Amino acid sequence: ETRVSIIKKHYSGKHIVIITDKNVAKLHGEALINELKESGFNILLLKVNSGECAKSSKAKEKLELKMLENTIDRHALILAFGGGVVGDLAGFVASTYMRGIKFIQMPTTLLSMIDSSVGGKTSINTKFGKNQIGTFYQPQAVIMEPKLLNTLPRKMIINGLIEAIKIFLTSDKESFNFVCNNLENILSLNKNVISIVIQKAVTLKANIVEEDEKEENLRMILNFGHTIGHAIEKVKKYKILHGMAVAQGILTESLIANLIGKLNKANLDTIFNVFKKLEITPKLLKNLNLEDVIRAILGDKKNKDGDIYCVILSDIGEVALENLMVATKISLETLKTSLQKICRVSLAS
Repeated sequence: ETRVSIIKKHYSGKHIVIITDKNVAKLHGEALINELKESGFNILLLKVNSGECAKSSKAKEKLELKMLENTIDRHALILAFGGGVVGDLAGFVASTYMRGIKFIQMPTTLLSMIDSSVGGKTSINTKFGKNQIGTFYQPQAVIMEPKLLNTLPRKMIINGLIEAIKIFLTSDKESFNFVCNNLENILSLNKNVISIVIQKAVTLKANIVEEDEKEENLRMILNFGHTIGHAIEKVKKYKILHGMAVAQGILTESLIANLIGKLNKANLDTIFNVFKKLEITPKLLKNLNLEDVIRAILGDKKNKDGDIYCVILSDIGEVALENLMVATKISLETLKTSLQKICRVSLAS
């Protein structure tokens, strides 16, 4: 099945608004536009800057005004063609433009294929934190083409792989072991191996989202590493890759699980070792002001009534439950202890 045939299956109109970033437009834009035009679609191409700075209310309004200027009506389709930033932003535009129009996700990075394109979360950032304004709005389809990954540098493959490791650590020990045993094949983009990883991760995420779309309990599993990861991104002013920040969150939250007696030392070492093979150690945390990180964590949207909640592992592939909930309340003391311990590790290494 071609991407155009998939689009036609889900959209019978003629007008497509492609929202992409400048890098993706340069690499892959022309081929996509030509294919769509040859199939009889009218195309409006809208480009945003690359990076988290594009996920702003200003960028959203600019896109909407361009669409209105070009008389795009409620029967048009938005095609989110890019990484997670483009997917989140374009999805948010689709969810509010003319009170909601159809959109399709076409992720171009491993991170967006595995994570952000699936699940229907849309958002923009504010000065108070990441993804704090947004909607739940499902795409008509998600079209994934692993060949688009060939233009990505190794660090971007690692960046996406971390989200796969995250979901396997919480839900699927066998798939986690598969990643550990196939790291080099994954990083060299062996087509068969990378397809297996994407398929396993997406299937797991889709099943979780289907059961709990609005994140009332089970879907919180997907936040493993994110409470601390998002805080690090904020403190770093979003100048750190999302996956790298989440990796630091996973390391810290795994240490918390060990400190409170839920995760044994052997499993903790296994987790630290796989990240070390990806050249990710807690060293990245050593330049951060811990007070700033803690302040950012306390402002996380997943907290309730001022209490901090983290996803805590009880084993590789399993999450500890607290009153049947997948997020566990963590004391500020435990959080501080784990961050200090992690930073001492990083300063000594």
